[in-house]
Amino acid sequence: MKEFYTVGEIAKIFNLTTPTLRYYDSIHLISPWKVGGNGYRYYSKAQFEIISMVTFMRSLGTPIKRLKQILDEDTPDGIRQELARSCKEIDGQIEALRALKQKALLFDRNILSTCYDPAITLEETPTFYTMCNTFGAEDELNIEEILQANKKAYAWATSAGIISTITAENLEKGAFHTYESYGYLSETKYPAKNRYTHVIPRRLCVTAGMQVKSVEHFEADAVYAAMMAFIRKKGMKITGPAIERNILDLYSGNRFNPTIYFKIYIPVAAS
Repeated sequence: MKEFYTVGEIAKIFNLTTPTLRYYDSIHLISPWKVGGNGYRYYSKAQFEIISMVTFMRSLGTPIKRLKQILDEDTPDGIRQELARSCKEIDGQIEALRALKQKALLFDRNILSTCYDPAITLEETPTFYTMCNTFGAEDELNIEEILQANKKAYAWATSAGIISTITAENLEKGAFHTYESYGYLSETKYPAKNRYTHVIPRRLCVTAGMQVKSVEHFEADAVYAAMMAFIRKKGMKITGPAIERNILDLYSGNRFNPTIYFKIYIPVAAS
């Protein structure tokens, strides 16, 4: 093993860029060991450990200013404090990734149960968390108003489905396009309560998947009618508003008239 290495050689060995090494030199974080007679700057193999440590600590997110302080200390206390800080930050990132994975798995399950199996079924739904508002007199839909009620609502809504609800009375009348409220729904708890948040506990629902290709959602009539017939045949009663949940939108070759998959939940109980 040779004793001295050029900037380019050190860059390759430690997977760094030459501008990064020159910057470290300019701020006196890591400087070449000597300057040769040819004017080239050389690092010594004796510097490999410190270069490795600096590279590792930077990969943990340690700021350069803090790193310079640590290197100038006489004890390992500073480095241990920085490692503890980094481990705590990594734990938070792991939890965030776990939560993101759960959302991805949940999204996939909802797609599977909606897009591939449109059959009418009777199931116990999980606890739902919603941020909803009632439709205005003109059926105005202002999603932005709901999201602005809480700064953290935007992040929560990215994995929530947009929903509309239909009252039991309108279901019985066959008014399947007369909506009561709109907003967001998720199995994941919202980050903070506000005037739009509601919790829907576990309950028995008649469910069905629905594929919509028309702007007017004409396809909904047949699906709702079949669900109502199912409820009557089972001798059940409707116990609350139906939820029409957007699961997936696909362009299907037409960006202005996509194919939309919904899942419908109608809460029921024995008569």
